[in-house]
Parts: sequence; C-alpha cells; structure tokens
Amino acid sequence: MASPLHGIWRIIPSPGCTEILAQSGFDFQILDAEHGGYDFQTLLTDTIACEANRCAPWIRVSGTDKVEVQRCLDLGARGIVFPQLASYEDFAAAAAMMDHAPTGVRGFNPFVRAYGYGTGAPPPRPWCVPIIETLAAVDQLERILQLERIDLIYIGSYDLSTQLGVAGRMDAPELTRVFDHIFERCHAAGKRVGAMALTGAAVSALTARKIDAVVHGVESHRLKQAMTGIVQAARGAQP
Repeated sequence: MASPLHGIWRIIPSPGCTEILAQSGFDFQILDAEHGGYDFQTLLTDTIACEANRCAPWIRVSGTDKVEVQRCLDLGARGIVFPQLASYEDFAAAAAMMDHAPTGVRGFNPFVRAYGYGTGAPPPRPWCVPIIETLAAVDQLERILQLERIDLIYIGSYDLSTQLGVAGRMDAPELTRVFDHIFERCHAAGKRVGAMALTGAAVSALTARKIDAVVHGVESHRLKQAMTGIVQAARGAQP
C-alpha cells in the first residue's frame, strides 16, 4: 500500500498561508467555500499558490450547484469536495458534475485557466471527493460505493456526531460504530477513504488501518493552538 496523502483544511483565504502550508509538506489543501471565507477570487489566488508549491488544491463547494462546481474546476481545482449529500441520487449528480459530456454534465470552455487559457493540454482528471456526513447516506452506502467516478470518500465525523445526538464527541461509541462501518465498506469496495486526525496517536491509528488520506485539522484551530502554547509557555517562564 502506498503511504497516505496528508492534507489540511483551510477556512482563512491567504496565498501566503497557502504557500507556507504547501512548503511544510502537505500533499493537498482543502479550500473551504462552505464554511470558510473563500470566494472565487480568493480561491483563484490560493489555487495558484498551491500549484506553485506542488500541493494539490481541493475545493469544498457549498453544495451541488452545477455552475459553482464548474467554475471551481475551471479555476484549476484538482479535487472537488461535496458536502451534505444524502441520497444515492445526490452522489450520482455530484459525480456527473466532474466531467464533460458524454459522461458528465460539466460545461466545456477551453479558454479557462484549467486548460491553459486555450493553449494548454487537458488537465489531470480532478478527484471527486464526496463527504459521508448524513445518516441517510450511510444507509445507502453500498449503492453509493458502486459509483465509479467517486475517487475518495471522506468521513465527516463532526456532522455525523450531530446527527447521532453526540455532537463533537469523537469517542462516542455510536459514532465509532458508524465510522468503522464506513471505513470497512469503502475498503471492501476498493474505494479510497479519508478522515481527520488531530493527534499523533490518531494519525498512527488511521495509518495502521490503511487510511488513504489524512486531514490534519483546520488551519485556524492549528494556528490558535500553536500561538496559545507559545504565549502560555512564555508567561509561565516569566520570573
């Protein structure tokens, strides 16, 4: 098995921050247009910063709006992360947005950035990364995993925890059972699977289970953790 990909979630638009994180060794960054502060202009600048530092820009769109997905792909997204899908039909519609006809419904314009403004070669096939974060999707998982165009399933533990009535409790038995079910079914179907890990122990546990992509938290949380630790250590060292 190849080593897992390592990425980080992004909610603060900043090409400088994007560059720093890319140079830190992350394989991908998820630029969040659902909960984050991104718009199309800031998605463009951070996508360019990712690519300049050999880091794949993935974009979490706000939903299943065909035009939004199309514009993100035209900007050069190397992956689209789809939130809040419930039914098999939702997942199938999301997958269809990734490709041009005859296999998909994405509009084609060869003069956009992804195609080198009319002079470039076709871009690599972007990854389709739907999030399993609703119990309705869990119930239909077997059928969803039959969709060929899905490249990686991301387990949305936080939203699942709210639906299970254990909001934010990542160690709740109810959530652990659902997480294990998704993980096992994905690997049985030959689908890549990704999840978030906030500690070294959690990363090691996922790696041992043959995780395909690890998201090391959200940059806002990591920044606050680091700066709080620095300040508290400095104040504790004062005579």
